[in-house]
Amino acid sequence: MSSRFLVPCVLAIGAATAVVALEPAGQRGSLSAPHVSALYVSAVDRKNVPVTDLTAADFVLKEGGDVREIVRVERATAPMDIAMIVDDSGAGIFRYPIANFIDHLRGRARFSIGRLVVQVQRIVDYTSDIEQLRAAVLRLGVIEQTPRGGQIVEAVLQSAKDLQRRDSERPVIIVLTDTDTGDSSLPAQHVLDQLQRSGAVMYVISVLRRPALNSAPGQTAADKPSELLERQLDINRVLGDGPKQSGGRRAEIAGLAGPILELQEIAEELTRQYLITYMVPAGEKLGQKINISTKRRSVSVRAPSRAERGAR
Repeated sequence: MSSRFLVPCVLAIGAATAVVALEPAGQRGSLSAPHVSALYVSAVDRKNVPVTDLTAADFVLKEGGDVREIVRVERATAPMDIAMIVDDSGAGIFRYPIANFIDHLRGRARFSIGRLVVQVQRIVDYTSDIEQLRAAVLRLGVIEQTPRGGQIVEAVLQSAKDLQRRDSERPVIIVLTDTDTGDSSLPAQHVLDQLQRSGAVMYVISVLRRPALNSAPGQTAADKPSELLERQLDINRVLGDGPKQSGGRRAEIAGLAGPILELQEIAEELTRQYLITYMVPAGEKLGQKINISTKRRSVSVRAPSRAERGAR
């Protein structure tokens, strides 16, 4: 890792990205006049390398099945607010990857870091101050006798609410987890709806490992198998559909024998996003399903499935 930051390391995490600038809540009726909307997208090749030379003529944007006029395509330069959720069972395995990730995006983002110890514990609130971030990362070391799993869905919900309150221009949620168990009392759709309202793009990096013999926090002998299954399905849906619907990505990795290339890809792509501005005709509804593609062969676009905010 660069000597500029924190502790020596060469690890990181990532994915591709797409965030959206959304219309104020409640505006879902038909428009009385033409409306300008904008959203952030990433374009990557088959190796997840950002493609940076696309123009408006290369994109096709459909909303509610109808082709929209793209007014402008430009490099995204607005600062990001990035919420990092660390679910590492107290093992400290994501400490160096997070340090590298922050180092890569210095000057481009404010970061918050929360760690799951059953419930999420906020280590640092949104800041770009390097000293505060250094101290926060150093606190991500080993914690003995930490139970595996936790309220990861609740952590996602809280991060989405925080980002919405901040009215972030480019909100991002990154979940790093090494567990395959957890507990949640929240329906998945409730969390996914809040994620959409926040406009955040969500990424999940999961370390694959064998299921634990011990129960997840909150489970008791009185829990019915059907209830446990329902909770786990809700967790899996949030961690799976959240990235897909928000324009992010879920990556599963075998372990931490070397650098986490996926996080390095996230950092690289976040610095190379596009801001697409397009026109919604009068008489159309806001919040319809969006599909963005490119005419360029072997290039994929990651974008949110719905846009509810207008251009700022």
